[in-house]
Amino acid sequence: MSAVPLVLLAAAWVILPGLAVGVAAGLRGIAAWGAAPLLSVGLIAGSAVAASLLGVPWSGMVPVATAALFALVVVGTRRLVARRPLLPTPARVRERTASAWEALRTGGPDRRWTGLAAFGGMLIAWVLGFRAAIRGMDRPDALSQTFDSNFHYNAVARILNTADASSLTVGGLVNSPGFYPSAWHDVVSLVVPLTPGPGEIVVASNVVALVTTLLIWPLSVLLLVRTLVGRSAGAALAAPVLSLGFIAFPWTLVTYGALWPNLLGVALIPAALATVAIAARPGLGTAPASPARRGPYPPGRVARWFPVAAAVPALGFAHPNALFGLVVVAVPPVLWGLAGAVRRSLRSGLRANLRTLATVPVVAAVGAGLAWFMFVSPILDGIRGYYWEPQVGFLGAVRNALLHSPDGNDPAWSIALLTVAGSIVALRRSRTAWLVPSHVLVCTLYIIGASTWSSVWTGVWYNDAPRIAALVPVTAAPLAALGLVALCSLARRVACVARDALTRAAPSVQAWPRPRAAVLVAVGVLAVVVTSGGLYQRSHIDQLAGIYQTPEQVLVGPEQAQFLRYAGELLPADAVVAQNPWAGTAMLWPLTDRQVLYPHLTGVWSEDQLLIADRLREASTDPAVCAAVAETGLGYVITAPPTFWEPDPLASNWPGLDDLHEADGFELLAEDGDNALWRITACDAGRVVGS
Repeated sequence: MSAVPLVLLAAAWVILPGLAVGVAAGLRGIAAWGAAPLLSVGLIAGSAVAASLLGVPWSGMVPVATAALFALVVVGTRRLVARRPLLPTPARVRERTASAWEALRTGGPDRRWTGLAAFGGMLIAWVLGFRAAIRGMDRPDALSQTFDSNFHYNAVARILNTADASSLTVGGLVNSPGFYPSAWHDVVSLVVPLTPGPGEIVVASNVVALVTTLLIWPLSVLLLVRTLVGRSAGAALAAPVLSLGFIAFPWTLVTYGALWPNLLGVALIPAALATVAIAARPGLGTAPASPARRGPYPPGRVARWFPVAAAVPALGFAHPNALFGLVVVAVPPVLWGLAGAVRRSLRSGLRANLRTLATVPVVAAVGAGLAWFMFVSPILDGIRGYYWEPQVGFLGAVRNALLHSPDGNDPAWSIALLTVAGSIVALRRSRTAWLVPSHVLVCTLYIIGASTWSSVWTGVWYNDAPRIAALVPVTAAPLAALGLVALCSLARRVACVARDALTRAAPSVQAWPRPRAAVLVAVGVLAVVVTSGGLYQRSHIDQLAGIYQTPEQVLVGPEQAQFLRYAGELLPADAVVAQNPWAGTAMLWPLTDRQVLYPHLTGVWSEDQLLIADRLREASTDPAVCAAVAETGLGYVITAPPTFWEPDPLASNWPGLDDLHEADGFELLAEDGDNALWRITACDAGRVVGS
């Protein structure tokens, strides 16, 4: 519970900037709240790039100022397009204020019951998810014992050290030039300054993982369901709760890797998919807002296309894998919308026909360009070159996709049945029918990825089945919500028929109230939660505990973490420390704010770093080593035996750091078992190297 204030802080960062811009764009109610994380992530990561290019140090004021500026630009653009004065008259301000108060009093565009149902669904999701997180992580400062955690922790440390959070520079942590998606690290870096105690980066990372899982993802699914079915209180209640019932996402990506940038990106895909549906809504048959019945999405081209334009950079900065996932699931709604527009234009005049016919080749050209980039372009050859051993056979992959049980997990029968029911219901309406082929597409990608070594179709996801499996809940979660609402509606019809039949036999039965649909959905949600063990909480807890409490491969044990903290107290603030990252010592930087020379298990190391790794113990006799020490600012060494993925051949790439107790020119500062801290004296001023 000590982390709750930090959770609220992280929630504020991923909600408030985007909420301000969304409201300025005309979004209201669930639409404004659901789109807020998508817009916030885009604003935070985009402002980090802009600040870096302009030479502005990174801090919380950068995204705050950017959000305020964007809100003003969006408001001004909307007023210019609508040919209204940029500054409204006092009478207009009073009118809009009264209108806003009336909308707030009556529940806004979602109606009061739908808004309350959405809040209730989010609250239930929070309770279930927070319980799983507490039992799985155990402590707010628990370390993620995974391959990629070194990079993510140290990337945040580098951002805080350099005041540069740009996605164009974060890859410099491992000397990798070019773009690296840093939205995740940017958000964590905004939480760290207010995190008390040592290991702030670790605590902040866990907090942002929690907020992504329990707030961003359910809100994103809620927005997609609201876009699909309108003001349904039952759907608004069911969607956030059921979204946390899938093991493939979000729980697997919290621990696998740990792929935290992927976690953030995929959590935003449903909201981004909702923006695509909004843009295509004329062809999908969705009734636009009108003065008589105001909706959460205002009419006009700006309101239709602004969310889509914002979604693309947001997903790109979170992780390009998520952007590629959006491309796949967005194909059906775009084709549905285009087909509807063509059909409608045939009944209209010549101008409408020409406009629609001109759109078709544009959409085809964009689709062909995206397909070439994803599946053929040499730019992504390095990503497509990854090979993973097949997890299961073809039939096993089909079974896993249908039962939502990837990687040997127990079948999620309740979720699977609801998904099937939702698919049947979705096919009956033009507004929701496209969701089924989208679901089939991501399931097919998962089957290919899980049952083959590699494929041209799964290359942009590193041919990695868990990354692809995480896309399945993007479409399955709204389908499950539709299925639960449909089954409860069916139960209501059956109950009404039974009531009418009983009324004929006993007229007094007519006084019995008819069951309300939303109440039956609430009962249905409760039944699913109870019969599935709290939406399969045991699996979710085990998934988290397997990384945070009982890992098979330990990167940093408790004793070593304690030694690293002690070493940090002995080191000066500007120290640079050489170490073998396969021994877990790269965690010195996020735990103590003392910079390490090798911040990740792998990297594009410089010539000086390679020389130090190979021959540092020869510093007293080799002037080239001292030159490299001076160039890197190195002053200290931490030695420990490699423990992660032991034995791994890459762990032997640091022979220059071995057996320093037998080498000349190293002063022992601290020692605890196999862990030791040394000061490099061989290159001190006044000492003649080689003498």
